[in-house]
Formats: sequence, structure tokens, C-alpha cells
Amino acid sequence: MQSIEFKKMTLSNGLDVILHKDSAIPVVGVNVWYHVGSKDEELGKTGFAHLFEHVMFEGSKNHNESHFDPLQKVGASLNGSTTTDRTNYWEDVPSNALELALWLESDRMGFLLDALDQKRFDIQRDVVKNERRQSYENRPYGMASWNIQGALFPLPHPYHWMTIGSQEDLDDASLDDVKDFFRRFYHPSNASLSIAGDIDYDRTLEMVEKYFGDLPPGNAVQRFGQYTSSLPGRIELEINDNVTLPRMYIAWATPPSFTKDDPALELLSDILSDGLSSRLHRSLVYEQQIAQSVGIRYHSSEVAGQFVIDATPSNPEDIGKLEAAVDKELKRLWTDPPSDDEIVRVKNRLESQHFRQLTRIGGFGGRADALNYYNVFGKDPNLINTEIDEYLSVTREDILRVYDEVLNDKQVRLKVLPEPVLQPKSSQLDRTLKPDSTGKLDFEAPKPQKQILSNGLGLTIIEKPGMPVVSFAVVFGSGSISDPQDRAGLASFTAQMLSEGTQSRTSQQIAEAFEYIGARLNTETRRESTVFSTETLTKHWPIALDLLADILRFPTFPQNEFERVKKEHLTDLLRAKDDPTFIAEQNMSALIFGKDTGYGHPAHGTEESVRAFQREDLLEQFASQYSPEIANLIVVGDVSCPEVIALSESIFQSWDNKVKLNDTPYMKVYNRSERPSTIFLIDKPGAAQSVIRAGHVTVPRDHEDYFSLQILNFIFGGQFSARLNQNLRQDKGYSYGFHSSISWYRDQSMLVAGGSVQTDVTKESVVEVLREFNDITHARPITEDELVSAQGGLLQGYPSGFERSGQILGKMIQLVTWDRPYNYFTTLPIELQKITLSDIHSAGSSRISPDGLSVLVVGDRERIEDGLRTLGVPVVLLDVNGDDLE
Repeated sequence: MQSIEFKKMTLSNGLDVILHKDSAIPVVGVNVWYHVGSKDEELGKTGFAHLFEHVMFEGSKNHNESHFDPLQKVGASLNGSTTTDRTNYWEDVPSNALELALWLESDRMGFLLDALDQKRFDIQRDVVKNERRQSYENRPYGMASWNIQGALFPLPHPYHWMTIGSQEDLDDASLDDVKDFFRRFYHPSNASLSIAGDIDYDRTLEMVEKYFGDLPPGNAVQRFGQYTSSLPGRIELEINDNVTLPRMYIAWATPPSFTKDDPALELLSDILSDGLSSRLHRSLVYEQQIAQSVGIRYHSSEVAGQFVIDATPSNPEDIGKLEAAVDKELKRLWTDPPSDDEIVRVKNRLESQHFRQLTRIGGFGGRADALNYYNVFGKDPNLINTEIDEYLSVTREDILRVYDEVLNDKQVRLKVLPEPVLQPKSSQLDRTLKPDSTGKLDFEAPKPQKQILSNGLGLTIIEKPGMPVVSFAVVFGSGSISDPQDRAGLASFTAQMLSEGTQSRTSQQIAEAFEYIGARLNTETRRESTVFSTETLTKHWPIALDLLADILRFPTFPQNEFERVKKEHLTDLLRAKDDPTFIAEQNMSALIFGKDTGYGHPAHGTEESVRAFQREDLLEQFASQYSPEIANLIVVGDVSCPEVIALSESIFQSWDNKVKLNDTPYMKVYNRSERPSTIFLIDKPGAAQSVIRAGHVTVPRDHEDYFSLQILNFIFGGQFSARLNQNLRQDKGYSYGFHSSISWYRDQSMLVAGGSVQTDVTKESVVEVLREFNDITHARPITEDELVSAQGGLLQGYPSGFERSGQILGKMIQLVTWDRPYNYFTTLPIELQKITLSDIHSAGSSRISPDGLSVLVVGDRERIEDGLRTLGVPVVLLDVNGDDLE
């Protein structure tokens, strides 16, 4: 297998530096790991590591403003994260902006505290509180992990508390407290810098020395070794949550990463729960049908790990029966040990996942990140090339050994139950000189080769040699807008059912075949297209293509599978009503386009429509929508065009389905009624946050204002530094993130802004959203600087969208869905550069309507309704299905 070559050196101040060269595209991944996480905190002072993840994006001595602004102006992607053991930051930048990224990273490493004041600290503390609400308190089953982790690792274990920390500790923390924490851990001798991509080794090392070499090292950090949990035996817990179905968890503490048990535990978790053919899924979901879902999260960390099973019953009353069935399936490992096929299947998946992940240079899990992971935790970055062998060499005996030794009676069992129904939470460097991006990026988007097979199936191919990975999809030019008037969700349900059985394979055999080669079939029904896609290693792709062809050509829609999937789908629809975000997404389309229209109806159906489905409906839908004449096969990856053409022709040439249109009338695509701005309120009692959406209909995808609106949206809410997020997150701390997007369709499109906000500032947040819509059209039009910055960001970041085969596949799906010319992505940067400020102002004033907004709020009516009614905007009460309560 291809190895990842790199160079490692350590600066005199202790900073580890790892360099990896790959000049396939002009992009560089810059990745910094600080060897500090929540385990390095003290009881009573938790959440500091995660808080600094946020603070370090807000500015340092020589760049005392958002870390995002200068990088997004050159088209970079960036983010950060915190775990129990480390904090990381990454930027994927155009290669000509590498020096800028290094200047910024070194300045916050060496000079962050010079810019950290009480106001900045308070704002980011509020942002973290909102993240906690959004990620835990306002998410179904969100508090389960808090209860499990605290019980699984009793004090004084450093994993006892969650990474996000205690709200009380953050409230009590002083500015001096957090500054002391930073001085202890955020310095070169506790950090690792990995740079991967289009670099010159010598020049890059010179820049690293220039910007990081003079930063002082810190004191040595005391490290924990392997830290065994003191859990004495089995603990059983119960909590209540605002959910419809209960859920059970069984958790064990496990050994840390890079120990002999780690690979075997990973394989054991996959054998039990990864994929439709896994033991727990097959037994509990498919055969017995007592579980709606079942999964395992196995995660090894620096000083310990966790092995956590979760299972949700199909019937709320069966939680005890489900727990007994899980126990029985675990015990079956002794009487029916993992077979050779099961072990090969999960090894293929792990190998495939390993190489797919390494197709990316930067970002989370890419090569730069992986080199730091292996350097910091494994003490050897070359493990990026060798550790996979440890997993591929695991034996059946290893798996049974860790099952016996680790999954013992020292465990935590948690049941999450629905809330009870009741009546009336030293250098010469001048650091003030900000480096500019230099030179023009030399990049041209790949042009696909297009072909039409003998049966009319379109074929689009992009060769991408390198990593042995192939991504491919079959795209049909019909989606949920093809739903008959009285059968909402039929297109989506039909697509879902295609993989439930063919003339030659059962549902389980299909699942096993994909999982055996480490692949997974993804089915997505969009409004105007239906996509079947997968990604696999090159050596397996002919098998995967043959499997997909079998599903698309010879589905049988078995009655027993139809009944099972229908039952699961109805339960999913019921559970979805627990999720405020899902409620908002589904109802927003209905408010903008009309509830009974192709663009506005519930694409996954309603309980009423799904309950009425018959197997004959699926047969009719399949006959009318699945034909090679309205389909395109798209292949991207480590394959040659002649090979793809020959294999595709061989597999698909006898597929000659002709579309047979049915007599059932389709829905109108949209039915927009003119109305003034209106607030629609859906009650979610006890919600920790309010979910807000605001938007209206806009022009179709082919409209001449398309490129102007893309840039306008980028400035309005399309990225971190956009107006909406700066206002509601950065300036006021109301939200963890507030953004906007345009859903582009052939006939009419939809512009929507949205995010989740603290319940007690719901009214104030709606005021700011309405103000931003008005500002961008009238009161504060987009400036020349904003336009130049947005064009620079979009153009400089453009190459990074072509890094992985999966990304390119997504762009090619757009190409065929919107019927763009083959050179569309080559000419797109030119079209963006043509847009003038006059174009932007014209599009803003004519295409954005602040007086015709549909504003949807999903939250605790009792706490927010009175405030919303003071805004002078009509307020309409809806139920979760979008029906008017008044």
C-alpha cells in the first residue's frame, strides 16, 4: 500500500514539527495539537480547555480580531475541537496563504493573553453555554453521555466530567483562572505542528522557524499514565428526557489507545453493531423487530476508553425485553464465535475507512491531523503507515479474549425514559506585519469525460489516481416532487426499499455484501433527484457497482420487508417530533412553498400517508421513475475511463426499463401566497433553546442572478464571519451559530436564515434577524470591501472542494442534476469574478424581501409567546405538523 512520507523535527523550544508534501492541488493543511484536554483540569475548574478552543479564535496581540476573517478571505476552511486529552486547530489554506496561517497560529500560541479581556471572555463563555444547550440539553437523549461518563469513571478519575465542563464552574471562573490555565499548557513544548500539502520542505521549515522559533517553552506538563476506572461493579441508573421512545445503554471502561486490546475491541464493536448485517442489528432490528435502532460507540482515549451499547425499542413497553435480548446476543459470542466472514467484513471496512480518511490532506482526520494524532498519543507519526496492520492481524481468539476480560460485570446500565405526563437548564520579527496571500493559485477544476451507454444511461467519469478509493453514484432526474398528490413520501420510501431485496439477493444478503467489502450504500431522495451512492476501495469497486446495478434493476419489494420498513418508518416519523430542528426544517419548506406542493410537502411523508402505502404503490412508482434514460452513473476515483466504460457497459447494457408514467396527478411544484412578514410559533414545552428559521421564495437555479445571490448569501450568512453569525453569536452570544443558505431548485428556490438561540433571548434574536434582512437590502447594503473579501474567499477556497473523490462526486451530482455543461466547474470562478457591486445591490434589493418573510420559531410557547407578540408582526400558532391551531 502507498505510504505517507513525512519529515519530523523538533525546534529548540520543544515544538514538534511534521511536514508532508502532496502537490496534487494547491492546498495546504496546517494542524496544531496542544496536548491538553479536559482531563488536565481540576474539579471545580472544568470546561477551561474547551473554553480556550473558542477564545483562541477571537484574536491575539498582533491580530486582535476574529481568526476567521483573514483566512476565509483567502478561501480557507478552519475549525478546532477539544477532547479529554487534546485541543486541535486546523486551517486548510491555498498554498500561497501558508505564511498567513503560520503567522496567525504562532501569534495565538505566543500572544493570546495580551488580547484576552473580560468582555471577550464573557461572550465566549455565553457561546459555550449555548453549545451545551444545543448539543446536550436540547437534543433528544443528549444528557445520557453525562450520566454514563460520570458513573463510569468515579472521582478522582480525570474522565469523570464532560469536556464541555460544568456550567457552574464556568460561571464561577475568573479571568485570572483561565489565564493561569493557558500559561500551563498552551506553549511550544506542549504542542505539535503538522503541515501537509503543496509545500516546499525547506521554505516551510524556514517559515516555521521564523514564526514559532522565538516563542518561549513552558514548564514540563505532568502526564497521566493508564488510569483504570475504580468502578466497583454494576451500576443501574434511570433518567427522564423529553423523548417519545425510551433508550437503554450498557457501558464499560476499557484500556486506552495503543494497547494490545484496542484493535480487538474495535473489531468486536463492528461485528456486533456496524451495518445491517451486524449481529445486534440483524437479531434485534431485523429478525425480532424489537429494536428501532441499536449501535455501539467504542472510543479509546489516552488513559482509558469506553465501550457503549445503545438500543431503542420499537415499542416503549419492550425496554426490559430489549435489554434481555442484548444480553443474550452478547453471551452468544461464546457459543457462536465470530466467523471468518464476519471478521473479514469488519477488517475490510476498517481498511477502507483508513484509506478514505487519508484521501484528505487537512481537516478533521485528514493526513495532517493523523500525523499529529500518532505523534502526540502514539509517540511515532509513522504509525500512520503501520497501525492499520495491527487491526488487520486481529484473530478470533483476540476478539473472544477482550470480550471475556473487558466486557465484564463492572458496567454502567442507563435507561432514558420519556418524561412522565404531569399536569399543572527573542526575535526581530515585526509581528504587526500581517502576511498577504501572494501570487495566483494555479488550479483548474477537473473536467469530466461524458458518455452515453448503449441503453441510454449517462456516464460521467473523473480519473483521480492516488489513494485506492472510488466514489460513484447513480442519479435519477426525479425526486420527491414526483410524489403523487395523495401519497407524500412515496418517492423516498420507494428508494429506501430498493435495497430490501432483489431477484437474486435478500435484504440481509445485500447488506452483508456491501459490508463485506467495507462499503455502505447511501440513498438520498432530494426534491428534484434521487441519488444512490457509495465509496469503496478500488479493488472492490466492480463488486460494488454490480451490487448497485442489481438493486436498481431487479428490486422485488418483498411484502415482509415492506411491512417491516413501513413500521420502522412510522416510528422514525414519531420520534422526529422530539427534535425541534427537524420540526423547523420540515415546516419551513411548507410555509414558503405551500404544504401540499412538490417543494413544500413533507418529503419523508406523514404518518397518515405512510400508513396508507401499499406494495403496489412502490411497484408503480418504480416503473414510472427508474429508467436508464433518465439516469446518470458518475464515477470518481482511482480508475481509468476505458475501464469504467467497459465495466459499466457490461453490467448495465441489458437494463432497458422504459418509463411508464402513472395516471395519478403529481403535486403542484409550489403554491406561494403573498403575505406580510409573519411569525409562526410551534410549541415545544420545556425546550432549552428556540429554533428560529426566517426566509422566503427566490429565483430558480437557472436565473441570471444566481452568481450574485451566491456571493450575497456568503456575506449574509454563508460562513462563520458572515453578518448573521457575527451579530447573533460573536457580538451578542445568543447562539452557537446562525447562518443562511439557498436551496436551489429548477422552478423556484428558497432562501432561509436560521439557528438555535437561548430561550430567554428569543424575541431579541428575532428582532436581530429581521434587522439583518432589512440591512442587507436597504439600511446597510453590502460594501465593496465585503464583495472583494467574499470573492477572494470563494475563489481562494475553491480548490479545496476538489480534494477528495467524495467531494468531486458531490459536484458532479450537481452538474447532472442541473444539466450544466461539462466545463461548468472550470468556468465558475470566472463567473464569480465578473460580479460587480451593482450586481449585488440589484440582486439584494430585488430578490430579498424583508417585508415578506416567513419566520418560524420552535420553542417553549409559555416563555416566548408574549415577547414575540410585542414585535408588531402577526403571530400564528401551529402544531408540529404545521396545521393552524387558530
